[in-house]
Amino acid sequence: MATISGTLDLSQIPEQQFDPQLQLRAAVVRSGAVLGSAMLTPKKGAKQMAFEVAFQPPVLPHARLPCPVVLLIGPDVGDVELQSLEALRVEVDLRAEKAAKPRNARAAGPAEAARDVDVGKLELPAALYGRWLILCRTYTIYGRVVCRQWQYDPETGRWAFCDAPVPGARVEVYDVDCFLWWCWRNLIATAITDINGNFTIVFRWCCLMWRPWPLRNWTVDPDLYARIHALLAGAGIPVPPLPPGPDPLFLQQLAANAAASPGAPRRASAPGIINMPASAETLRGVLPQSAELARLRVWPWWDWDDCDPDVVFRVTQVCHDETRVIYSESNANVRVDIPTTLNVTLLANDQACCLPSCRDPECPECLDVTWVSCTPWPQISTDGGPPDLRGYAYAGATLDRPFYDTLRIRGGVGWDVDYFKVQYAFNGGPWTDLAMPMFEGFTRNWYDALLNTHAVLFSPVVKSGQTVIMTRRHYEDLNPGIPRFGGAVIWDDFDTLFLLDTFDYTLKTALLPDGLYQLRFVGYAADAGDNLILASERVLPACGEEKPQPVYIRLDNQSLAPHIVPGIPCTPIHACIAEPDCYIRKICINEGKASEHCISACDIAVLSATDTLTIHFTVTCPTTAQDGHLGGYWLRAEYGVSQVFYIGTGIGTFQPDPTFEVGPDYASALLQGAPRPHWYGGDYKVTITGADFPQCCAYLLHLRAWKRTTDGCTDPQWVHANEFELSFTVLRPELCPDVCKDQQKLA
Repeated sequence: MATISGTLDLSQIPEQQFDPQLQLRAAVVRSGAVLGSAMLTPKKGAKQMAFEVAFQPPVLPHARLPCPVVLLIGPDVGDVELQSLEALRVEVDLRAEKAAKPRNARAAGPAEAARDVDVGKLELPAALYGRWLILCRTYTIYGRVVCRQWQYDPETGRWAFCDAPVPGARVEVYDVDCFLWWCWRNLIATAITDINGNFTIVFRWCCLMWRPWPLRNWTVDPDLYARIHALLAGAGIPVPPLPPGPDPLFLQQLAANAAASPGAPRRASAPGIINMPASAETLRGVLPQSAELARLRVWPWWDWDDCDPDVVFRVTQVCHDETRVIYSESNANVRVDIPTTLNVTLLANDQACCLPSCRDPECPECLDVTWVSCTPWPQISTDGGPPDLRGYAYAGATLDRPFYDTLRIRGGVGWDVDYFKVQYAFNGGPWTDLAMPMFEGFTRNWYDALLNTHAVLFSPVVKSGQTVIMTRRHYEDLNPGIPRFGGAVIWDDFDTLFLLDTFDYTLKTALLPDGLYQLRFVGYAADAGDNLILASERVLPACGEEKPQPVYIRLDNQSLAPHIVPGIPCTPIHACIAEPDCYIRKICINEGKASEHCISACDIAVLSATDTLTIHFTVTCPTTAQDGHLGGYWLRAEYGVSQVFYIGTGIGTFQPDPTFEVGPDYASALLQGAPRPHWYGGDYKVTITGADFPQCCAYLLHLRAWKRTTDGCTDPQWVHANEFELSFTVLRPELCPDVCKDQQKLA
């Protein structure tokens, strides 16, 4: 280990010019690498400042003596930035006769001997210090990370959004520089969001000279590459093989190709490799112009001086014990030349854990259900008809979606309610207490001042003979030591009341039978011993009403009981279940004509352009009063390498066989006469021609059907579904005559 020491003379800097916020840095550099550095904090009025930098002397292989190094003194910036600035520069020779006597010379060999070098007094010119003040400025970024959540207003019948804060997230701000399609990101600073999702980042930034070559970790931006490649291809300019990063040889080749292109100006000529300047002007003289690339600050269409940061943001958060990327900006999202004070709002994705903030404190003596999972309560029908649409989600949009699985019942309960139980009426029957395990608890977390989370389990318990669950406000009353912010405990979940568990996946059976359920809530107060005061029992009305809120839920869990159709196998692709079922019954060529014949799976069909191919298939749901919730289906042909065409909605037309409502979706079936809210499906067919098959190839017919059931959040198309596949080969004589002749000989 060696040291370089000395004294920085600040006597030339006028007192009125001195900036105490401009910290300095002394660094020892060799071959573009910083071997060691030390911070320097000048004090106002000080004329001299001693410094010392420790480093490992650079020694070439098989050499005895170390190589000379360069001492740089400049603003406190990163390694690459310090070497790109105009700095105070001193070459330091580490030879034995130049350096002080080695320490531990007896214990170490010549190459390992540590040497101390005193460079003496280094005068810092006032002009250089003044340039640093101009080129280096302090930037402040104020920001907030939020989840933009949509809220339904039952009074107006409209949606509006509210920003919920994301606490404890790590915000990273990067400077982005793009050289052609190579981009480089430099981490400037980081910050952690507070309980309200706010953060502040303060950093020092210096205007740099244009020096792309020392930068490391360049990456090719796919979007920029596609844009620039298309621009060059349109001008007939071939792109040389890409090196890992910016390379003068590559620029010389690109300029030569551009100068030789048919559309290049006559005056354009590629500079020789020795004389080629690394300037934007040189390349802009031979490359096609692009206002879009100039707007994106891509060199050479924009000549880089980098005097202001061009920033993008990336945000991560530890959510449910895993680190998630909840916000990330591409290079195309760069904020160019940001001001010294910037304000941003970053919208997190659905992977973030955010705090519910779009809420009013609960009113006493009532309970309102606001959501069933992700479905607003006003979007669940209470219309008894006919037709009876009670319990269907989004009946107003004629989607008529029944529910399944575990439903998170959300709402607000008054602060005077300590415990409550849930009762249900099934298909208009008597009120019955909801028992466990259908009455299921959940976990919510509260935050402390350090943004640590503390989990609390809210589970049903038996008290005074009643199965009840504690309210959030009662837990807060029992635990007054929980920290409060703005008068309230901050929870990650304010409004969950309980989980309605309707299906047991271990036993693969429903816990509650399919049908219509109405819910109501019975509230209790607790005494000093936290026992129920049975005399306080009352059915909780809706807030602002005299009677309970009409909460209906139409259940339709998928039955996994075997459903066997003769001749239709059960496979990992096609499940033998009735909710729903779908399969192809037969495929016939030239149906209704003298040449009619049917084919089976794996057959080879020789089709002329005018030959017809009729596909008979079935899509059904059980024809019961509690089901009939078919949502839709599609049929497509897959072939070649990831190629596909849709049948019935793109090529050919679905027809009854003999069922009338063919769909292929619930909305279409209603227009065709299906008895809302039911559509049971049936038998269908579709006819296409040989000309619809674009090439001689093996084709896979893929049939998919689904129900309208939802857990309140997911798209029904990806929940209760079934599939069926059948493959065969199509030969077109006009497309592959030789193969067809061979096939006919074999036949």
